[in-house]
Amino acid sequence: MLAVTSYPEVYIQLTAAKVDEQLAAYAALAASVKGDAKAEAALAAFAPGYFQSMLLALDHHFMHRMRGAEGKDGNPLNEVRMLADAIMEHDGVLQENKTIKYKAEKAVAGIAVGETMVLDAEVFGRLAKAYVEEIGKRFP
Repeated sequence: MLAVTSYPEVYIQLTAAKVDEQLAAYAALAASVKGDAKAEAALAAFAPGYFQSMLLALDHHFMHRMRGAEGKDGNPLNEVRMLADAIMEHDGVLQENKTIKYKAEKAVAGIAVGETMVLDAEVFGRLAKAYVEEIGKRFP
């Protein structure tokens, strides 16, 4: 497939809506187990892998994006790319990407190079929102 230089606005909106639906479903599940220590522990153990899978799905929606249009300034697109690579190739440990000017203190998730990522609903939600907004700006 050729590199994608733009996405239809409706596609971007539908992707954002899918993410919001999954976050709402997770929030409903979390609310339903509140007060049940065993269920809360099971959900807490499930969450990191679930949100890693959600991150991979989000990245996959825009996987053919042109890297030149993505930029290399450590923006949310770069961050998701690096986190997806960490999940797929490095057992969740964020690795340096010499082509990206990544700074953990400016990143949405704030995960440092060499750190094992742990995503939860709040961090994934912020990252997904920033990612979709950046897609809209850079790939109109």
